[in-house]
Amino acid sequence: MKQLPADKPPGTSRIAIFVIVLSCLNLVILSIVNYLIYIVSETWWPGTVLTYAPRMPFVIPAIFLLFASLIWHRPSIGLNLVAVGIALVPVMGLSIPLGLWMNGSPKIEGATSLTIVSCNVQSFQPDFSKVLEEIVAIKPDVIALQEAFGEDDRLNSFCKDSQWYTLRYGQYWIGSRYRLSLISGFDVTPFGGRSAGMLVHIEVPNGPIVLGNIHQMTARFGLKELSLETLTNGKGAKELSEYQAKRERDSTEIRAAINSSYKDEPLIVCGDFNTPTSSSLFRKHWGDLQSCYDNAGFGYGYTCSCKERRLWPTNFPWARIDHILCSREWSIQDCQIGKSGGSDHRLISATITLNVRKEPGSASP
Repeated sequence: MKQLPADKPPGTSRIAIFVIVLSCLNLVILSIVNYLIYIVSETWWPGTVLTYAPRMPFVIPAIFLLFASLIWHRPSIGLNLVAVGIALVPVMGLSIPLGLWMNGSPKIEGATSLTIVSCNVQSFQPDFSKVLEEIVAIKPDVIALQEAFGEDDRLNSFCKDSQWYTLRYGQYWIGSRYRLSLISGFDVTPFGGRSAGMLVHIEVPNGPIVLGNIHQMTARFGLKELSLETLTNGKGAKELSEYQAKRERDSTEIRAAINSSYKDEPLIVCGDFNTPTSSSLFRKHWGDLQSCYDNAGFGYGYTCSCKERRLWPTNFPWARIDHILCSREWSIQDCQIGKSGGSDHRLISATITLNVRKEPGSASP
């Protein structure tokens, strides 16, 4: 009977073929997923699903196959390293601020520097004290809250002790070390005339700036229409498409309200956008503004959801849908995401510097 070599156990060649086939298939799948997230995005229901679904699971097969290739088919190691890179960086949305690291951010003598915090506080539940502790540690100049329904003694006490200026419009609350004045609050029509945000002047040392505090409609309710049954009969995709059309109008009206209510002052827009920056909806309506996290944040920066979910860990968010955006007059120094589970959303904070003071009537860069 012919002896097999000691270093080549039975079935090894078949396992090697299995590993290389799965490795190639996984790389193709990841490429398609990446295309759907960034190119197709919210223009077609599969892209919408992937835009809002947890993306971490996509890295698991790539890591498993990388270890399998180390054992059974080393020539496919490079293939699986590429797959791991695609899963970890573009698919999961890793932010690497290479420009800031390499070139730094310009610092101009006498320029105004602001530290801003934004958070959807979910009616101050489940534990606003944790959120407030983070805010106090950050020492911000401006705080913008969404879903701040009703009054909260802890927030009122903080503002009174710090001698802050505050303004409220419905669920939206803004506090500032500098004097505030309301420009407008705005409602939008697609979802029954809901309150969508507020716009204020802030009198910083260099002159007035404009800050918008907004809350766009979530995609969650449209995605709930999808199931195997509704996808089979076509009803789910149709209803999601109709819902997405409403979200499109919702975003259009919010941006139009902001554009119509300020002239040419330096602009900051923050809040719960309910879209990641990879979303086609986000890019269409907000892509002209700088994303503080994309420019100065390192990591994934996921802000939602922190609630207990079925088959998902508590306080382990998977989507970055809360943002601080600014116009080109600002340089972004830093951007961080909070860590507490005091709300369903983690807070986002950014430090930005106003490089130039525009003359009235000058065009935006």
